[in-house]
Amino acid sequence: MSRKNIIKGTILLALAGILAKFLGFFFRIPLIYLIGEEGIGIYQIIYPLYTFLLAMSSGIPIAISKMISERLAIRKNKEATLIFKSALFIMVLFGAVSSFILIFFAKNFIKIFNWSFRVYYSILAISLAPFFTCILSVFRGYFQGIQNMFPVGLSQIVEQLTRVFFGVGLAYILLPYGIEFAASGASLGATVGGLIGVLFLLFYFRKNKINYFKDENSKGTFALTLEIIKTGLPISLAQTIGSIMALIDSALVVGLLKSSGYDDSMATALYGQLTGKAFVLINVPLTLSMAIAQSTVPAVAESHALKSNFKLKNNINMAYKMAMMLALPSCAGLYVLARPILGLIFHTDSGWEVLQILSVAAFFIILAQTSTSVLNGIGKTYLPFFVILLGSLVKIFFSYLLIPTRLNILGAAYSTLIAYFVISMVDIILVIKYTNVMVNLRDSVINPLLSTLVMMIGVICIYIFLNLYLNSKLTTVFSILSGILIYFTLLNITNTFSLKDIKRVIKG
Repeated sequence: MSRKNIIKGTILLALAGILAKFLGFFFRIPLIYLIGEEGIGIYQIIYPLYTFLLAMSSGIPIAISKMISERLAIRKNKEATLIFKSALFIMVLFGAVSSFILIFFAKNFIKIFNWSFRVYYSILAISLAPFFTCILSVFRGYFQGIQNMFPVGLSQIVEQLTRVFFGVGLAYILLPYGIEFAASGASLGATVGGLIGVLFLLFYFRKNKINYFKDENSKGTFALTLEIIKTGLPISLAQTIGSIMALIDSALVVGLLKSSGYDDSMATALYGQLTGKAFVLINVPLTLSMAIAQSTVPAVAESHALKSNFKLKNNINMAYKMAMMLALPSCAGLYVLARPILGLIFHTDSGWEVLQILSVAAFFIILAQTSTSVLNGIGKTYLPFFVILLGSLVKIFFSYLLIPTRLNILGAAYSTLIAYFVISMVDIILVIKYTNVMVNLRDSVINPLLSTLVMMIGVICIYIFLNLYLNSKLTTVFSILSGILIYFTLLNITNTFSLKDIKRVIKG
């Protein structure tokens, strides 16, 4: 059952994630028109701080996903319910403290990170987002724990729709007052989106409560709270260090570019290319990766709790197979069509080389995330922390080494690529060591890789041919659709994954 849940959960979350990212593009396109690359730089520069605060608590929803799945597997429903309630209390408290810090220490952060004062209003606009997002993450962790991914995926779409509507609308209204106010309006969209997402999942939660007998034996609330913290803390530390990698870019990139001779406006615009364009696009395959990770943790935790080596092996193999199947074509497509895709979405191809480098990095990020989800599922939650710490040190070293050279913003992209290559390789070694599971190379690596290579050749040929007769935008769209068709046809031919498999999983 768990193996099917990984596939079904991944499909549901992947589709929802892709749609949410698609809506996100509608958010970015008018923003680019309204506030330009400099405005996008102002808008983006505060997000690493926001995600850093969220990362500090990110272990809690992953922990409750794992713990609830384990309890339900051994029929301890009352404990599963108490775990959710304890986690909700922790996250409400943490979210409130995080919002307080953003509101009252905004000016201090600007001084510490050497940001322009123009970001002050964006910090205030996003200050309440951590509070709502922390609550939202607990509900998502709960639904992942009971392995019901539908509300999780739907909430992502609802949250993103709200964010687009309010963010773009407020940016347009505030634009006459300056790009810093327009950027703050866009940031406020995240706060409103978080609030609506909480209300949406609260509605679903009332219909999906876990049933239990009141006299059922269970641990006390205090003991479960300690277990949540013990399980979630290493994950939070790992996620925090991971967000520090983004914070490194926020703190170092602009400063290193300015020290290399760029003025503040140009340095911010280049940073906007990195985070406002390239990172936005590679977030599409990373969304697929997150879908795999969210489905993998409870499934692996369930089989580990039941001490079923057969199920554990199947779940790990399926996780890596899904990761490779989704990561390889997505990253390859972004690499070969980097310039036309940027032109299609942002109406300018500036930053296409950054996108190419990060599309390769995205492949290793996906491998690292998948491996981390397996390690979290088997209870080795502290290991990813040390691995991501190592990767952060690698990133800092190469940022200082490469950014001040003629590579400039490309140096930041290369430092990310090198760091995640190291992280992914170490993570895979740790998975093999602690599970004794060797991935099926033919199904998980060779077939998806060969299918991707053929797809790349096909897409390049189709693009060159169609470009003779159609405009570049239509050519790009048809090339992307052709690539998807070629790839999934090849997966079906090689019997790696077929439409019958998808139908069988959906039907349960």
